Amino acid sequence: MINNILIVNHNIEEAKSIKSRLASSNTNAVCAYTIEEALDAFSRMNFCLVVLDAAMSASDDHNILKAMREAKTMPILLLSSHADPNERVHAFNAGAHAYMGRPYTDEECLAQAHTLMRLYQDMNPQSELCYTLAFGKDLIIDPDTRQVTLQGAELKLTRKEYDLLFWLASNPGKVYSCSQLYDHVWDEFAIGNVDEVVKYHIKSLRRKLTTTNAEYIKNVWGIGYRFAQTAELRG
Repeated sequence: MINNILIVNHNIEEAKSIKSRLASSNTNAVCAYTIEEALDAFSRMNFCLVVLDAAMSASDDHNILKAMREAKTMPILLLSSHADPNERVHAFNAGAHAYMGRPYTDEECLAQAHTLMRLYQDMNPQSELCYTLAFGKDLIIDPDTRQVTLQGAELKLTRKEYDLLFWLASNPGKVYSCSQLYDHVWDEFAIGNVDEVVKYHIKSLRRKLTTTNAEYIKNVWGIGYRFAQTAELRG
């Protein structure tokens, strides 16, 4: 599932800088440099986050913020070049969910954006992935209960182990790098070595899946991992 973010900022360089930090393999960032462009994009696409320049919003008496807030339910983050308590109050009253004024670091901005996106996703779960996955009679993954059974016995998985297994099993045969898996499963600002985090969870999953002779998670040398296709499991 691709997440869409709308970045509204009249400063082209600043908008592109924000886009480069937020865009990933499962996140599409769209830039709008005028209020008209922003409203046009907003009317055509569904966004899980809007990052709005505070000065640009204030110049319109926050009408763009009010219009977005009334039209759709999604988090709106305002970024300002300075910290003005009065303007912050006006923005919150108009419907902003978060307001960051300088000084703040790029890492803080990215972390705040990911927090708001996770909040939106928790409130709007995706239904298209809510179907039971069955691989013969050996491995069954039920997303409604988040239960995994292997040869009739329930596997005890951590939250991230389950999420990682379900994502791979939902896309059999498709190859993912460690960074792509991290983006899809963790969907949060990376702290530390992403490759090591993913490899640790893959190793743990494999250990728990070894009660059968089937190799569910396969290495793709030099790239990453993929889930075995049905024909391979039968073999």
